[in-house]
Amino acid sequence: MKRIIFIIFWAMSSSIWAQEKETAKDTNTLLYYLKNGKWQGHIRNYLMATDNGRKELTDYYANALGIDIHYETTHWKGFTAGFTTSFVYNTASSDLGKPDSLTQQFNRYEIGLFDLAKPYQALIGRIDELYLSYAWDKSKLVFGKQKLITPWVNPQDGRMRPNFQEGIYLDWQDVKNLRVEMAWLYRFLVRSTEKWLSIANSIGQYPSGVTPDGVRSGYSKNLSSAGLGIVGVTYTISPLIKTQLWNYFTENIFNTTFWQIETEFSLQKESSRKLLLGLQLHYQTALSNGGNSDPNLAYIPKNQRNWALSSRVGWKNENSQITFNYTRIGNLGRFLLPREWGRDPYYTFLPRERNEGFGDVNAFMMQYSQNISKIKTKIELAYGHYILPDARNTSLNKYAFPSYNQINANIVHQFRGILKGLQGQFLYVYKGAVGELYEDPRLEFNKVNMHLYNLIFNYNF
Repeated sequence: MKRIIFIIFWAMSSSIWAQEKETAKDTNTLLYYLKNGKWQGHIRNYLMATDNGRKELTDYYANALGIDIHYETTHWKGFTAGFTTSFVYNTASSDLGKPDSLTQQFNRYEIGLFDLAKPYQALIGRIDELYLSYAWDKSKLVFGKQKLITPWVNPQDGRMRPNFQEGIYLDWQDVKNLRVEMAWLYRFLVRSTEKWLSIANSIGQYPSGVTPDGVRSGYSKNLSSAGLGIVGVTYTISPLIKTQLWNYFTENIFNTTFWQIETEFSLQKESSRKLLLGLQLHYQTALSNGGNSDPNLAYIPKNQRNWALSSRVGWKNENSQITFNYTRIGNLGRFLLPREWGRDPYYTFLPRERNEGFGDVNAFMMQYSQNISKIKTKIELAYGHYILPDARNTSLNKYAFPSYNQINANIVHQFRGILKGLQGQFLYVYKGAVGELYEDPRLEFNKVNMHLYNLIFNYNF
């Protein structure tokens, strides 16, 4: 915490001192570039509540208030430097460190607003970004702590503070219609945690489920990896068709490949009505011994491989869109990718649940969205039906999760006038049981037959 405060004080005092001492002629000094840097701020308040349905099961609530400050210098011969620091405060909550009396399981959702490892810590401070960037033409090279957005490694910013990564990242766009992204990452700052961790130790910060044999997974802090290599190529075939290919190489643990192609085209000439089509293919293989020679301590079983397919068809016009989505995950094993690194990129993904960690999955999802431009409001309604392996089939079900259906209703409003910069959001989620629960409340608690309420306000300045 002291280190964070020192960095803020140093940057602000340097900028102020520069303003006092700088002259119009001194445009090629460090003080000039500090003075002309850009500050940005963001305040977020998040109220979340879980209703677990049955009276015997514990309900939860929490309200978090956070602020983050970002500073970036102006350009000097293509170079810029920047940092972001953030604070989150628990203004009010139920007891997030006390297990449910019936299941002896802990809170799942509200604790994610704070630090998973420290449920009773009221104030959390982090250094999110600290980087040096060099840009040329349409490309850039970034070294340090930064935020990447890729299909499988992404911010997953559905709580207070998102994921950040540390390493070197290249974004090359010097050829028309072609974008090449490459990264070598060696540390992660995982959402809902406070400390930067190695790639290996970042895996297992969230609940780790069981092994294919039904033994509690022990890979947390027991994996070995030199880092994560990412290569992504995006090519715009035509104004109507775009494709991308990504590969994620987690040294000594696993390799995952992702391919996607999407198109949209007008149904009639000069019409805003468009047909949407999308297709994804995923393929994964274990590397070496999956991170540890002991199968109970490995992240992925040795020699395991699996595949997934996701598709979309939809229709949109200027203000509305409807999509029908389907995902099939193969039955060769469990398709894995650390939940700590980002959310699923499947077309059937809905906020507050995932299909990572399962095999032999059939998922269906329909979503409708409507923009009401006159009042700057967007409404989204979605229904998903997710057919998973039996909750007791540990070879294909890592988290003992029953098949379920899910309803999401989301409203986002942009305020105007004196409140310009303020955004309000309300997200309601219901998940109902479809699969067998075996009269076991552990298969129900925080998973199905539950309601989740989210009220969020963001203010950018």
